[in-house]
Amino acid sequence: MQSLQIVFVVLLAAVSTMEQHEIAKSLAEQCRAELGGELPEDFATKMRLGDLTLDSETAKCTIQCMFAKVGFTLESGAANRDVLIAKLSKGNPTAKAEAFADVCENNEGETACDKAFSLYQCYHKNKSIFD
Repeated sequence: MQSLQIVFVVLLAAVSTMEQHEIAKSLAEQCRAELGGELPEDFATKMRLGDLTLDSETAKCTIQCMFAKVGFTLESGAANRDVLIAKLSKGNPTAKAEAFADVCENNEGETACDKAFSLYQCYHKNKSIFD
C-alpha cells in the first residue's frame, strides 16, 4: 500500500525522491509492456513534470494504466473520488484533497485513456490547491 501512495505522489506531484521516480518508471514500463507502443525514453520524468505534450494515444493509455493500477481511475477512466481523497490526504490536509477532487473528478473524454489524460491535465492545471 505504501508503494501505491508513493506512486501517486510521483505521478501527480513534481516532488519526488529518486526511489519514488524509479517506482514510477517501473510502473510506466509495466504498462508499456502490457499495452505495447512507443513512449518517450524519459516518459516518467516528463509525466512527473506535467508535460502536457504526452498526448499520443500510447501515452494517454499508459497514464490510464498507471492511474488504474493505483486506483485513481476506474477501468472506464473515470476518476475514483474516494481513492483520490484518501491517497492525497496522506500528505495533505483532507480539505485540500477534497478541493482537488471537486475540481478534477469530472474528467471527461470519449475513451478511458482520454478521461485519464483529462485528470492528469486537471491536476497540473490545479496543483496550486496543494500549495
